[in-house]
Amino acid sequence: MMRKIVIASLVVLIGLVGVAAARKYEGVVITVFTQTPPYIAKPVMMFAPDWEKATGAKIVLVTAPWGELYPKMYASFGLAEAAFDVVIFPSAWLPDFAAAGFLVPLDEFIAKDPYIQWNDILPIYRERIVSWGGKIYAVPVDGDCHIFYYRKDALENPEYQAKFKEKYGYDLPVPPKTWKQVRDIAEFFNGWDWDGDGQIEYGVVEPRRYAGQADWCFFSRTVGYVALPGQPGGLFFDPETMAPRINSPGHVRALEDYVEIMKYGVPGMINMDSGEIRSVFAAGLAAMAIDWGDIGVISEVGEESTVRGKVGYAVLPGSDEVWDFSKGTWVKLPEPNQAGYLAFGGWVAAIAHNSKHIEAAYDFISYLARPDNSYVSVTTPETGFNPYRYSHFEKLSGWIGMGFSREAAEAYLKAILDTISHPNAQPDLRIPGQARYFEAVDRALSRVVAGELTPKAALDEVAKIWDQITNELGRDKQLLYYRLSLGLPPK
Repeated sequence: MMRKIVIASLVVLIGLVGVAAARKYEGVVITVFTQTPPYIAKPVMMFAPDWEKATGAKIVLVTAPWGELYPKMYASFGLAEAAFDVVIFPSAWLPDFAAAGFLVPLDEFIAKDPYIQWNDILPIYRERIVSWGGKIYAVPVDGDCHIFYYRKDALENPEYQAKFKEKYGYDLPVPPKTWKQVRDIAEFFNGWDWDGDGQIEYGVVEPRRYAGQADWCFFSRTVGYVALPGQPGGLFFDPETMAPRINSPGHVRALEDYVEIMKYGVPGMINMDSGEIRSVFAAGLAAMAIDWGDIGVISEVGEESTVRGKVGYAVLPGSDEVWDFSKGTWVKLPEPNQAGYLAFGGWVAAIAHNSKHIEAAYDFISYLARPDNSYVSVTTPETGFNPYRYSHFEKLSGWIGMGFSREAAEAYLKAILDTISHPNAQPDLRIPGQARYFEAVDRALSRVVAGELTPKAALDEVAKIWDQITNELGRDKQLLYYRLSLGLPPK
């Protein structure tokens, strides 16, 4: 009997020791700062309770609206005592933060982490998106690129296809390959009840509101006009001189398209941000849209979606005429130039340099990003997280369990993977000052859609502002950073 009591006591003692060891961050408070929920903050809210239970630590989530996120985050890094331990932000901001010494290098943590499964992350994210100056400063928690959405029940309708050909003189392409085709399709489907639900539908829905992420939509419409295969840097700067390319004929044409397509857009589109267009498309009001992966999730599994099973997915349309920067002229291609655009590049999680709880902060980031938990994040509505690991694309069970049909899941994931792996896929701008460069674009776009400036005048103005920012930050440094971001050697 005594032997049984001793053994039982030892078992309890061992169990208590195990609990104590497992709860190695007992009493530690980790403050996480990111965007106002649901998007982006939701995974933190989902996984914090289990991590807190396992570690004994506590997660405090602090959020800010998109327009306030960058300035508040940047200001926090200058404090003597950290306001935030973990920061989750767009990867395009990483050069600003890393170059200033605001982030903790994570190479040693990742090398010793048995749970992160680093090589499961697609190379574009693990090798380029989270690195700066040869060191890793963040962990991917999201994989972002823009893809094209269209209503299959509209574009594949034989009656509509016949009427389209009669009006425009060519077969209705499914999906469209050029922005000219998108314009014609939008005009054709604008302003009538083409799905028979008793409501008027429209051609497109895209964000146009200032501070509503419309600038990424503009660059998605631009990439096909300026990203000539074999000529790096077409979207932003000349990689030889750092001269802005933002006011090139290709950019101007894209902005003209950007304005014209609004005639065939959902009413009120001028005031919509990227979140609002998702609900509008899922409500069945538009034939086409541009977005990250979020429209697909909301359309296929959203409770209020009216378009489940009716959505087609594709890489972005492009152009069969591309601006050749080396020759200073338009060149005609045998096939449309559909260059993918890694808009945003995804959200990443990093540790503030002034954090007093670096080890615990990394532990939470690792927990959030490991394969099993990240798979739940990317297959849950309203997280704002899109696939970025091989396993996210290979396992269909989560997508089907989420509410996708097998056919829809395969088409959705293929469009994303085709974009990311496209040989002419264009990375987003990743140099210090990115937020300032894009802010100038965003303001110019808002003035153009308001009718205050022509596309050419607006982009000429942006080019001047970009030159001012570059000179202020140091042209030689910016040129070096830009070349490195494109995978080019220093000059």
